[in-house]
Amino acid sequence: MRERYKKALMWALYALLLLAVAVIQGVIFGRARYFGTKLSLIPVAVACIAMHGGAEDGGVFGLAAGLFWCLSGGDGGGVLIILCTLCALAAGYLCDRYLVRQLLSAVLMSLLALVFCQTILFLLQCYLGTVHIGMIAALPIQIGLSLLSCPLLYLGAWAIRKVGAK
Repeated sequence: MRERYKKALMWALYALLLLAVAVIQGVIFGRARYFGTKLSLIPVAVACIAMHGGAEDGGVFGLAAGLFWCLSGGDGGGVLIILCTLCALAAGYLCDRYLVRQLLSAVLMSLLALVFCQTILFLLQCYLGTVHIGMIAALPIQIGLSLLSCPLLYLGAWAIRKVGAK
């Protein structure tokens, strides 16, 4: 019974971490533009949490995170549900099989998630006509600036994982 309680507490704390990241992204950095781009912290948080949770649990968390972000009216809409799920599954799987769960792996998984999510969202926006292809030069800047949040989010996810460790 104690193991179930610790695991439930861990996932509740992960959900609070994601809620804090969503509030920071939406309220504090919602309108601010840095070098012509907006920060994207949700894929970084999903990758860091899925890295500690594993492929299956991380994938479910990525699905819930994407659904939450979509229903809260965030950028990316319903596409981010699929993208967050795929990024969480990939991060969890790669860390389960090949990588050690440390800061360098978190940076790599966050970079993978940001490149995947932001590139697909950019291409979708180009297709819909909301941005033009000439703005692709801002994509690496957005990814680089968003990646700066990775160490802080990794430490938060690592501390929460210690709470729910067996």
